[in-house]
Amino acid sequence: MDVLKILKNNRAIRVCYWLVRIGMGLTFIISGLRKWPGIKFTTLPVDNPVGAYFHAMHETGFYWNFIGYFQIALGVLIFLNRFVALSSLLMMPVTLNIFLVSVSLHMTGTPLITAAMLLGNTFLLCWHFPNYRGIFQKPL
Repeated sequence: MDVLKILKNNRAIRVCYWLVRIGMGLTFIISGLRKWPGIKFTTLPVDNPVGAYFHAMHETGFYWNFIGYFQIALGVLIFLNRFVALSSLLMMPVTLNIFLVSVSLHMTGTPLITAAMLLGNTFLLCWHFPNYRGIFQKPL
């Protein structure tokens, strides 16, 4: 029997799957809402590297809003069974970027949270690997 099928039959692993899925969805929706027009992501001053980064991102205008709308869309899509595999795949570059930003700006504590998000996203990708299997197979 396939290892993934064995893991999917484990009740604790299924509960973990749903917790990660719900957590990622809510995190993306809440974070996306913080990027709507007129809303600043942080109140840190510009002389702080984190504050300067988010201020610069906010000042881009449409791009900042686009990131927020994209996060909200992915957060909603992950709750819909039909789009879980796609949203998990599209979340990975966003999650990886968030992790890299938190590490490169030396945010206190945040790299642990974003590493957990990255790990959770990897878990979702592994869970839905059968959906991606065709991408890695040799074409006919």
